[in-house]
Amino acid sequence: MNPWNSPTEAGANRRIFEEEIADFLPERVFDIHVHLAPPHGFAPGAPFSCGGVPISSYTYEELANDLAVAFPGRHTEALCFGFPLPALDRQIHNTYVGAQADFRRFFPLRLLDPQRDDAATLQRDLDQYGFLGLKPYPDYARPHDVAHAEIPEMLPDWAMAVAHERGLLVMLHIPRPGRLEDPLNRRQLQELCTRWPGARVILAHVGRSYYLRGVTGFLGPLRDLPNLYFDVAMVQHAEVIAHLFREIPTSRLLFGTDLPIALAQGKAVEINHQYTYVTPRPWSLSICDDRGRLRFTSFLNEELRAIRQAAIAAGFTREQIAAFFYDNARALVDDVARRVAPHRLPTP
Repeated sequence: MNPWNSPTEAGANRRIFEEEIADFLPERVFDIHVHLAPPHGFAPGAPFSCGGVPISSYTYEELANDLAVAFPGRHTEALCFGFPLPALDRQIHNTYVGAQADFRRFFPLRLLDPQRDDAATLQRDLDQYGFLGLKPYPDYARPHDVAHAEIPEMLPDWAMAVAHERGLLVMLHIPRPGRLEDPLNRRQLQELCTRWPGARVILAHVGRSYYLRGVTGFLGPLRDLPNLYFDVAMVQHAEVIAHLFREIPTSRLLFGTDLPIALAQGKAVEINHQYTYVTPRPWSLSICDDRGRLRFTSFLNEELRAIRQAAIAAGFTREQIAAFFYDNARALVDDVARRVAPHRLPTP
């Protein structure tokens, strides 16, 4: 049992949900950003550290169980993809995510490695499994120089031509240390969306903007790109989300969590125009409260708290909140699925 399913953690998370989130959250939730790993999807004896919690898999069954606990009383759906780590067997992850998706509640994206994939292999997998799009990652593009990876290296022309022609989704984890502050990233992002208008690009984590300076002043030029969407996975900064809500049309805003990491205890915090995580368990990406001075809830609850504060600050209506949490994502997924994966859609 993962710690977040223990009576202690699950009970504490549920109390916060009921006290602070339940009256705000709509009845339907679509999580646009979920990672899955099949049994034996990680190297033997080398589990993945999920916010300091070692996991050896994260299956559709585990996801369904966790969604029921994390969003009690809500109808939940998700867009899913594997763990984009070069050390893992990408094909095992892609095959599991694609073959086991039910296309009713759970929908798949395909991990894209530009160093090892090609157009023919990509087309074959799209036809066979009905993937709704691509999940590139900086670590695939420049495995020995990840910090300097560029968007065109992550998404070469042959891959974007397929995405454009088929109208695929592209879940983009923006590269480079500067993120949206980096003018090269902004220019290449605009060029990507303009050159390939048939593709629907989702800028994950609001362009990895976990602190306010990382987003302020950079969304304006992106507002007029109709095929650019934004998810808020793991963003726990209310001012960042409020800025997004004010700057970008509601129809292009998407709720996401980054499960399973979001189920672990901790919080993302801004420190002097930077960010880090604070967790109760040692984790390579965090500062650990090893003295046990703090009581934590899940990253997910912290994100939902921030979204609520941001929605209030931005003056969102109930209709806008419902669109953000469900309607936008479901409409996007339905549109793509009808065109690229009719053979996988369940019979009405």
